[in-house]
Amino acid sequence: MSFHRFFFKAIDHIYEPFQNRRRCTKFGGVQFDIARDIVYDNAFPDVCRLDVCRLKREGKAVGPDINGSPVVLYFHGGGFAAGDKHCRRALARWLAVNGYAVVNVNYGLAPKYKFPSQHRHIVSALGWLQNNAQKYGLDIGRAVFAGDSAGAYYAAMLACLCVRPDLARKLGTAVNFRPRGVILNCGVYDMPSLATDKMLFNLGKYIFRDITGMQRPHADGYMWGELLSIPALVTPDFPPALLIYASRDTLCGRQHEGMIAALHNNNVPLTVYAAQSKRYDHCFSLMWKGEAAEQANAHILSFLSERLGTSR
Repeated sequence: MSFHRFFFKAIDHIYEPFQNRRRCTKFGGVQFDIARDIVYDNAFPDVCRLDVCRLKREGKAVGPDINGSPVVLYFHGGGFAAGDKHCRRALARWLAVNGYAVVNVNYGLAPKYKFPSQHRHIVSALGWLQNNAQKYGLDIGRAVFAGDSAGAYYAAMLACLCVRPDLARKLGTAVNFRPRGVILNCGVYDMPSLATDKMLFNLGKYIFRDITGMQRPHADGYMWGELLSIPALVTPDFPPALLIYASRDTLCGRQHEGMIAALHNNNVPLTVYAAQSKRYDHCFSLMWKGEAAEQANAHILSFLSERLGTSR
């Protein structure tokens, strides 16, 4: 196993108790309806799996007879090479407690899967959501895409594919969907700058190599070059966004700057929350503790309420 993949897997292990075992995420007395490890793409059953997390109502599992809940389609982070939906189970339960159904998605990880395999995976996950909404009591007319770190890239990219049919066609897919919004948490948005900016342990260079198969970020002839920069794909049709970042982020650095500029330049409705203190680092809101984490999570609930409403 490469060092950088080991690094990101170690992060999942180290921060597991802080992200998923806090007292505030135990939700005592709350009953959840969780369908686990649903295969959403039969061509890749080992990696294309998702969970659906909702509250139980009156002690019974929800079903198609229940009015649909608004949906958060969520993509975990992990440096593109690690991570798992299991690591976001407390977040999924927290969102469910606040009235949302969460479709928590796994996708292919680098270096086994390179671009654009993951893009096809996330489109397949969206297709599964559209085809199975009634079965699981989901209101896909009220849906938001969300993700953290690498998952924020995939959430933003899926939003781009929804408004860029030309790019979807190049991928050999079709997307007929418009989310109500996108939540981007400490994300990576521009791969060439990730590879060249000064980053902890030079991780960006190795991430870029693993997801593209290229050594150099500006190599000629890479047929999927459009996939390397989300800001370059943003159009005025991009959905309203909540962007969260840490000013002292040791992993994503200044990745937020280009994304914020692209959204502003295209007049996309945008809410930004920044943690300015050096106490807060990458994906700080997932740790639940501290003023910035609490405020960022309050912004998430406010954004969801504004864009989707609540089923409770």
